[in-house]
Amino acid sequence: MFYLMEPASTLTDVAGAASDKVTETITWFDKILPGLIGFGLDILKLIVIFLVGRQLIRVFLRLIERMLERSHLETMVRGVLIQVLRFILYFVLVMIMCESVGYATSSVVAIIGSAGLSIGLAFQGALSNFAGGVLIMLVKPFQVGDYIKEDTHQNEGVVTNLGLTYTTLKTMDEKTVVIPNGALANSSLTNYSREGRRRISVKVSIGYEEDLLNAKAVMKDVMENITCRLKEEPVHIFVDELADSAVILGGWAWVPADKYVASQWEATENVKLAFDNHNIHIPFPQMDVYLRNGEKES
Repeated sequence: MFYLMEPASTLTDVAGAASDKVTETITWFDKILPGLIGFGLDILKLIVIFLVGRQLIRVFLRLIERMLERSHLETMVRGVLIQVLRFILYFVLVMIMCESVGYATSSVVAIIGSAGLSIGLAFQGALSNFAGGVLIMLVKPFQVGDYIKEDTHQNEGVVTNLGLTYTTLKTMDEKTVVIPNGALANSSLTNYSREGRRRISVKVSIGYEEDLLNAKAVMKDVMENITCRLKEEPVHIFVDELADSAVILGGWAWVPADKYVASQWEATENVKLAFDNHNIHIPFPQMDVYLRNGEKES
């Protein structure tokens, strides 16, 4: 039996190559180990900052939510404010995390600011309506069920829906009017339901030859007997104007806000009927035309 023996030089070469490989590996680990340790520490730091920051945000938002509940704000407004605040706080938390690992956030903030400006310009109308809706819900100039009139476009009716961007009115002739909240927030409006009562006003003309005191007494009797009149409120009858061909009488009475239209119609009709029964003449515009030969046509 014969055995082949490896030369001593070959064994030495193999051992040297293995030693070089081990040395190379150790050197490579020496180079990357600090980076790996630093990366691990950064990850650990980010995890700790995120967990602590998230818990602080949750506690802070709970406190804010309790404060908003005590302020009796609309549920929708509270939800929007909480969501906006949550977004801002988490954005700040992400910036803090980036800064903690040495990442410059100034460029990110600049990019986000530019993007926000572009979006704001593109959706200017929608954002204006949204801001108007939030403002209306905060200030509460009216609520669902109120009868309002906005002065810019003279829209009036009962508020049937109050959203974040649009408010819906139902007019007396059953039309639905949708008004952007931005327009409502920037215009003056009258809320006829806020006091629970509303004043009806009737104006009527009588001739100069009529008995003024008698006409005022007849008109006062009509206004005092309006079906839904608030008895504790006085009726006012007055001379509103001395016009060219008539004396303008005015009458005021107070009725519940939800009975305004029916009472206004009732008062106007009954004044005319009462004047007819008492032979009080309501004049109408008249023009006299004179011809050249002196004859007159009416």
